[in-house]
Amino acid sequence: MFGLRRQSLLLLLLAGLLLLAGCGYMRIIRTRVPPPGRQDNGMVRFMYEAPQAKHVNVCGNWDENDWCGTRGTGRFDHEIGSMHDDDGDGVWEIEVELSPGRYEYKFAVDWGMRWEQDPNNPVGNDDGFGGSNSILVLR
Repeated sequence: MFGLRRQSLLLLLLAGLLLLAGCGYMRIIRTRVPPPGRQDNGMVRFMYEAPQAKHVNVCGNWDENDWCGTRGTGRFDHEIGSMHDDDGDGVWEIEVELSPGRYEYKFAVDWGMRWEQDPNNPVGNDDGFGGSNSILVLR
């Protein structure tokens, strides 16, 4: 009887460990957000997954953005390129009107404390600060 109880306890423990390990693997196989692209309405949608972020901006070299104001004024403007996460799923989104052309961009997380290349866009270019900007080509 003692052996059967021990076996049951070990099987329960093993099942619990497998369940926890499975949850960890779900982060690896989840669907990634798409790279920026033109929508049916003509706007370009940028998406960035940052569940822990309090605020995210898309900053780039197009005239209306000017790297979230840093190139023009030298100061980060958290209202320029401000993204939203309306459903609270950790995926931040914004739609921007852009003409055909070649653009460089980055995501500024938590009011510009961290600048990140788009992990879902493998095309990049040296940013001059030891990192890379993401590149978007629109036709």
